[in-house]
Amino acid sequence: MTRLQLTFLLIAAAVLLAAPPVSAGEEEGKPEPKLKGKSISHWLKQVDHTNRGLQVRAGKALSEAPEELQDILIPKLIPLLKAKRENTRPWAALALGEYGPKSKAAIPDLMPMLKGTQYERNRAAAAKALGQILKGAEPGEIVDEVVKEMIRLFDDKYLDVRHEAIKALGMIGMSAKACVPKLEKVIGYASAGNSTSRNVGKDSVWTVGVFGELSKGHIDKLISTMHGSPLPHVIRAIGEVGPIHENVVPNIVDRMEKVASGTVMVREGSRTHHMGGGTITENMMAGFDVLEKWGEKSAPAVDYMMHLISHKNWTRRLDYARGALRVLGAIGPKAKKAVPTIEKNCLGSSDEEVKKAAEAALAKIKGK
Repeated sequence: MTRLQLTFLLIAAAVLLAAPPVSAGEEEGKPEPKLKGKSISHWLKQVDHTNRGLQVRAGKALSEAPEELQDILIPKLIPLLKAKRENTRPWAALALGEYGPKSKAAIPDLMPMLKGTQYERNRAAAAKALGQILKGAEPGEIVDEVVKEMIRLFDDKYLDVRHEAIKALGMIGMSAKACVPKLEKVIGYASAGNSTSRNVGKDSVWTVGVFGELSKGHIDKLISTMHGSPLPHVIRAIGEVGPIHENVVPNIVDRMEKVASGTVMVREGSRTHHMGGGTITENMMAGFDVLEKWGEKSAPAVDYMMHLISHKNWTRRLDYARGALRVLGAIGPKAKKAVPTIEKNCLGSSDEEVKKAAEAALAKIKGK
């Protein structure tokens, strides 16, 4: 038996021994605790049913179990991870994942579910559950083994499995930093030409962003993906990595200019269309938030922020004006050349929020 296997067994034993004992009342045939009006046994039997509709309802009920029932359910759900019917296993995994770190006794039985011999839905469910159970976990041998398996799943032929593995690494957080060199291959999902892959892209770039400056080696890939993706999540991921070289801020500005112009095209399968208004706004807000976060390091953005509050049609986009003023204020004294433009175009605005944002920006720029 390896040291890792022994660790798994000790964890499982400790958690299962800590589970509430069966009460005398249960031994005497008294009613079990109720979950959504039915006994626990009812739901456990139903989750192993051949009828998928009944399985779905049972899985949902078990996943939504209140905390006071979770300790009772965990030792009853773990055996179902090895159920004879493979269709039963993912429902048990999903419920255990919803219970979070308290389900750590399930890890030894979730790990084999990641193997290729399992149905793809089982691999996806196990990956998701492990991410939830190990969310924010401290470094250790078990976490290292899970991270190793998640990285292996980057090459799984099923997109859902890859998706859950990528997201799980982000949930685990800094203890999963060994995955950082491997993340470049998943960033491209964000610029895919179909909505299904781009949905994976949201979590892919989020995971890259979780590791902050540790992901700096991927900054150029993130920038090129940003220019080809409609997802504001890419901009926000860049915001987490930071302005690590002089071209980062200018690229954010360039993207915002193109998006605001309404000329950016989005590819959906064989169809190409203009980026929609809602997506335009989301990208612009992401840009403002990131530039504001970087403070004086966003100084190269001053000219474009001035353009946004001096353009003849800016009053049609008050949210852009407010965003630009936030950025200028965060830049501080390095944005002093914007003072006349702010005073002329914004201090007398009929929009109270713009007026207040202008006053706040001027105070920061002038150092008051």
